[in-house]
Amino acid sequence: MLPYSTVEQLRYGHVTNQDYFFRTGIEKKPTDKVSVTALGFVGDEQAETFHGGIERAVLQFDCHYYAQLQQLFPASASLFVSGGYGENLVVAGMNEHNICIGDKIAVGSVMLEVAQPRQPCFKLNHRFKEPTISRYSQDNSKTGWFYRVLQEGDINVNDEIRVIERPYPQWTIATVQHYLYIETDNLAATTALAQLPELGAEVRGVFQHRLESNEVEDWNSRLESLIKLEMRVVKIVVESATIKRFYLSRTDLGALPSFSAGAHITLKLPNGLKRSYSLCDSAVEGVYQIAVQQARDSQGGSQYMHQQVNVGDVLSVYEPANFFEMARDKHQLFVVAGIGITPFIAMIHEAIAHQEQFELHYCVDNIDDYPFKRELSAYAANIHLYISAQRLDLAQLLNTHQRGSHVYSCGSPAFVQLVRDNASHWSSKNVHFENFSPVEHVDDSAFSTIITHSGAKVEINVTAKQSVLDAIRKQGLTLDSACETGTCGRCKVKYSGDVDHRDTILSARERKTYMTPCVSRCKSGVLNIQLD
Repeated sequence: MLPYSTVEQLRYGHVTNQDYFFRTGIEKKPTDKVSVTALGFVGDEQAETFHGGIERAVLQFDCHYYAQLQQLFPASASLFVSGGYGENLVVAGMNEHNICIGDKIAVGSVMLEVAQPRQPCFKLNHRFKEPTISRYSQDNSKTGWFYRVLQEGDINVNDEIRVIERPYPQWTIATVQHYLYIETDNLAATTALAQLPELGAEVRGVFQHRLESNEVEDWNSRLESLIKLEMRVVKIVVESATIKRFYLSRTDLGALPSFSAGAHITLKLPNGLKRSYSLCDSAVEGVYQIAVQQARDSQGGSQYMHQQVNVGDVLSVYEPANFFEMARDKHQLFVVAGIGITPFIAMIHEAIAHQEQFELHYCVDNIDDYPFKRELSAYAANIHLYISAQRLDLAQLLNTHQRGSHVYSCGSPAFVQLVRDNASHWSSKNVHFENFSPVEHVDDSAFSTIITHSGAKVEINVTAKQSVLDAIRKQGLTLDSACETGTCGRCKVKYSGDVDHRDTILSARERKTYMTPCVSRCKSGVLNIQLD
């Protein structure tokens, strides 16, 4: 027997700003009756241009899942209620395992056709205050699915909803998701799904691209985003004339998300800027510690932290992210300049905890008074100080790449590049680096870029004072990012064209395929960017 059930709720909603950082239409209110057109429920809105449309007209989700989710994520249990996933149709018992691509569904006077699985994004993480929920939903086929509308009409609460025709019983939503996310190298399934006409163009295009390129997508940027915490400045320590250390604690006194050495947090400052700072110590429980150097050419970030932030102030802080993780091996070699020392306090602690050998080569301005002197003095036997980078013979230090050794570098872009150049004969897997400031560039010009997403193309203009990332967002498109200075690589996208690479994170090989739209620009002609 083909599945059927009853409509328990009908929901539609308007786009709202979620914590200022992104727009969303996930907040939907119930109604007793809706009119349905080819574009979905009348009055229902979507935040981005690629949400909604003919093949994303109506979203359905099995409300039986909410009880399971409450058990799995008890801290967010109160949020797992009908409508929580932003669905239009709240129905019990119809799910990804008994609904198939191409199913024709009768409900009220409307005829629907199953088009494609919902691909969950990071907004679910924010919605449920749980950083893993979008990935859990994807990996466990608890996503819901989209319909296209074959016949317009009206739907009422308590109307029967029934599958009346099933052309592809082999292609349940869950089966499609299995080949979409798990068994990605199954040629027979990939070929069949690339040719399945009822499968929505967005998902069908993924399988077609795999056949053409033999590449599998990276879904991390869609699934992962940082959760924002409200944190109070509980202590400020003056480390030097230009460096302050800030101690931050949650305002609700809740437990802090854990982090590993090399991690950073991102602050949303009251002046509108977002800035990322390395976590500099893991020894004090219940607080995050960051060190901020006041830059002479500050664009408002370090200047605000030094001149405006006081003990008792509350800041918006995104949970830790780590693009500078330590590799577990026998010997850790830390090569640092100036304020670049901040992540290495935690790295030293972690190396000791794992019984790994380490040595720190640290370039400072004053050998008698430098940042974190008190903490570092405990490891004097492992520390080598230099008055300036010129006194450090990098060629000699990095001459031999011993098996089991890794080198880590942090400092100005010029210093980090110097380390990378002298370690060019090392395996790239054993060289790790992070910059604490972006590379400076001038003489920007306006240019055009063509954005491809979900099979659609749109041409946008990027002004001389605008980043490609900002231009993309102004089109209503979502692209994950973190540092926005070209130093983390989180926003990297595939491109074709003549690119002026301004990041300090991508390798020469990666730059042939990827660019960082937060800082990189087009040299000439038109830049083409692929967001899928």
